[in-house]
Amino acid sequence: MDFSDVTDRSSSMSRQPPHEVFLSFRGPEMRRGFADFLYTMLSDTGIRVFRDEEELERGKENYQQPIQVIEECKISIPIISEEYASSRNCLTELGQMVKGMDNRNRIIIPIFYYVDPSDVRDCNGPFASSFVEHKERGVSDSVIDSWKSALRRIGELEGHHLHEKSEVSPGEIAKRIVDQVQQKLKKQDLIVTKQLVRVDSHVQGIMAKLNVAVRNGLAVQIGDTREKVLGINGIPGVGKTVLAKCVYNQLYHLFDACSFLGEIQAKIKHHGIVSVQNKLISDLDEGNAKQFDSSEEALLHIRKNFCTRKVLVLLDDVYDHEQLSELVGELDWLGPGSRVILTSQTQDVLRNIDSAGSFVLEPMKQDEALKLFCRHAFGTDSPLEEFEKLSSDIVAATAGLPSALEAIGSSLFLVKSKKAWRETLTALEAAPHKRVQAASEKSHTNLDKNERQIFLDIACFFIGEDNRIPYYMWDDCNCFPSKSILALNAASLVEIGEDNELGMHEILKNFGRELFRNQNRDKPFKRGRLWDHEEAPRVLKRRKGTGEVEPFGLEFGDGSKGHTSFDCDQFDGLENLSFLNLDRIDIQGNFGDRLSSLMWLDWPGCPKNIDFQTLNLGLQNLVVLDLSWRRVNKGWSGWKLLEKARKLKVLKLTGCVQLTATPEFPASMELERLILEDCSNLSSIHPSFGNLEKLI
Repeated sequence: MDFSDVTDRSSSMSRQPPHEVFLSFRGPEMRRGFADFLYTMLSDTGIRVFRDEEELERGKENYQQPIQVIEECKISIPIISEEYASSRNCLTELGQMVKGMDNRNRIIIPIFYYVDPSDVRDCNGPFASSFVEHKERGVSDSVIDSWKSALRRIGELEGHHLHEKSEVSPGEIAKRIVDQVQQKLKKQDLIVTKQLVRVDSHVQGIMAKLNVAVRNGLAVQIGDTREKVLGINGIPGVGKTVLAKCVYNQLYHLFDACSFLGEIQAKIKHHGIVSVQNKLISDLDEGNAKQFDSSEEALLHIRKNFCTRKVLVLLDDVYDHEQLSELVGELDWLGPGSRVILTSQTQDVLRNIDSAGSFVLEPMKQDEALKLFCRHAFGTDSPLEEFEKLSSDIVAATAGLPSALEAIGSSLFLVKSKKAWRETLTALEAAPHKRVQAASEKSHTNLDKNERQIFLDIACFFIGEDNRIPYYMWDDCNCFPSKSILALNAASLVEIGEDNELGMHEILKNFGRELFRNQNRDKPFKRGRLWDHEEAPRVLKRRKGTGEVEPFGLEFGDGSKGHTSFDCDQFDGLENLSFLNLDRIDIQGNFGDRLSSLMWLDWPGCPKNIDFQTLNLGLQNLVVLDLSWRRVNKGWSGWKLLEKARKLKVLKLTGCVQLTATPEFPASMELERLILEDCSNLSSIHPSFGNLEKLI
């Protein structure tokens, strides 16, 4: 005998994927009829079905014993017809199905084919006749009793019914069964767009973190690892959910059960947290769990029932670590080998969890973004030659956010009008795409009052600023800046650079600014913040200032309109100003108490010969004074401001190259930060420097 042939055949059999569904039935008519129809429908959806074809199959070398197949199959479907109990093999198979249901959580979906379930339970009618025949053939009473017990159990299950008076056609019954099997097997991959770019490399990175062995592009084994929980973080619209779904689709077949909980925040808002917990429990119990009325009951069920099961859970859009605990309890309540993947905007959602890892998803690079855009706009990886420049500009305006790239690209598919493309670009440069706007709005809504104020201040005024400087203004406003900045940074809304500079994604900056433009499109003087180099001066010129404006910026950018002059009367109504950037503006008149609320004055272009005594700025609440790049010297009259600003904490003189000596510091000053960076000609420090006891 050629043993190599046996080895090859054995190896071939071992490589065959296991069956998922065992189809049990009796009789050639059933095989040619409903059983064949159901088998074909299941197989056409990719489900691996074993049907016991008895005399047709048992002569083949590769024939697998039905009992072995039942043990490997997650689902068994017995078609109980009048003839079913006449077959010893069918009854034996049925007993094995019940044993698997009791001992291994296997699923049975019975079909009562023109028989009454009560006859199945009680072994009446044709079933009673079949058992009389088995007894006459010498089958022992104990075996018959075991078969009857199995039939009784099957008759008690919820199944599908086919009978003469049924209003549902056999085809519809078969379709319902296929849908049920797909749901039980989790055969339906989570839907993701086909035009993906750069996702594969990210999936590989996450697989490595989760210690998943991958062969030929397929996940084949999951090993032990410290990181059993993985958080995917990033700004709104960056593609966290799509990436998580791709990972889930690769992994779910390696687990006993799995659950995808999408858009958690929306579901909690509309239906409560118990609805999300019930969905999780139903998925992991494969639809067999009862519905719970309280979160505590749901958590108790999770703790008791899933500690021995290897499960995969994907939680999409978790707000923070408290919500994670409320949803699933302790993560070690899930069985050995389990994995939890979650998406969240905040990076501290897995705080204090030892077995957690994180994956920060950054916006796409220009070449990746262009490829994704082109796949949606042209159906190719690169733009048409005549649209090359417009495509690159549109991609740049989306700042590499996949959700915007897909939506905009799809909207321009087959659009040949360059005018329409230019209009799209103009709209994007003015405001973020509505899909990105919606995602950003959700993130903004989740912030508390203080975090929201600081986020908007940064978006409008402080990008690139040392975060330690505006801290003093926010602290004076009781915005709790230490806590709020940490929260914004953890939520990927604000970045802190290596030199402590504040940063923010361009999309988020535009979103923050657009919030105020939308407040009063035609009445900018009624907005809470003004920074636009056209709108802000216009408000002063038309004397339209109101107490609703707090931060106010007159920054002209390139300085081409520098040294514009404004009279104190034009600041009437702006009594609540907290921040004022005067850029190269000249101001005149007696201000009195018009600027009494001001906490930050940024005046890099302050005129050299201005009469501060006449101005009478009244800066008693000023905490930050920024005169950077000003041509000030030791004898400059503006140093008198220091005498008035008793609460001043920061004096910023960066780039004051004409300054050869520091000013005299009043004895009562509370200054904590004195910035003299790039004051290249500074040669002496005034002795009053010793008065600055709080300098840090």
